[in-house]
Amino acid sequence: MPIPEGRRNNGRNRRAVLLLSMILLVWNAGAMVRHAAPTNPPPPEATVEDARILQAACDDASDGRSAESPRAGPLTIRQKYLLGKRVDINHAPLSEIAELPGISDTVAAAVVEERKRLGGFRSPEDLLGTKGIKRKRLQKILPFLVIKANN
Repeated sequence: MPIPEGRRNNGRNRRAVLLLSMILLVWNAGAMVRHAAPTNPPPPEATVEDARILQAACDDASDGRSAESPRAGPLTIRQKYLLGKRVDINHAPLSEIAELPGISDTVAAAVVEERKRLGGFRSPEDLLGTKGIKRKRLQKILPFLVIKANN
């Protein structure tokens, strides 16, 4: 006995719906995993041990000894920041200001001139009046700055 035409298509439709359901299930499971996993994990925090290693490298470099460690040599601005080095913009010389990230010698000279003109900076925002320092650059150097009382 032949199978009626309607029943033959019904089986195909069920398989198609089942296949589509499986595809959607896998898609949604993958989306949940992608959503739950962090895309950019936060950078690892510096530990006290890291600071000790950097301080030892700084001491070795200042003693004039050539250590065989890869940390021997001048410290980067990030290493100085991790060690707690801050620049007092009211008293720092031109060379120290020029070490700040994103600050060239020309901009450092402009900072020194503005400092002389104002008689010292009262807040970091006073640096925005300096030629070459806009909001974005100020945000970049802000963690490295300290302003002590200008006596």
